[in-house]
Amino acid sequence: MARAESKQLATDIALLEAAKKVLRQSGYAGLSTRGVAEAAGVPLSQIHYHFGSKQGLVLALFEYLNAQLLDRQHALFGDPTLKLSEQWDKACDYLDQDIASGYVRVLQELIAASWSDAAVAKVIRAGLSAWVELIAELARKAERNVGGFGP
Repeated sequence: MARAESKQLATDIALLEAAKKVLRQSGYAGLSTRGVAEAAGVPLSQIHYHFGSKQGLVLALFEYLNAQLLDRQHALFGDPTLKLSEQWDKACDYLDQDIASGYVRVLQELIAASWSDAAVAKVIRAGLSAWVELIAELARKAERNVGGFGP
């Protein structure tokens, strides 16, 4: 059973990475499940089996990328060995990496798609809310450690 789950996870990741590549190259409107399947080297039926549809694939891609970046940021801001200023500098470096990785493109494409698709909007709102909470917690922590931010 564990082997089957491991194989399914590997296929999921291969499809998500291929979707990220195709989305970066072609945008949301130009993304096709056939193109993603070709880029991943799997039959088209695998996308429908794992994600149900193009929308399911793209939403899973956003959640996959967003979770990775949020985990990284939580680890960074939870590191007691770094001063707040060092954490901020590293976070700014991460921003450059995130832009280069394709995450920002995926996010912007999905924000645009969310204007006409309520299911996409719901996932995007939840993902962005997690970032707002992360930043709000960081601000609360900074206020406790260094005092108020002023008027």
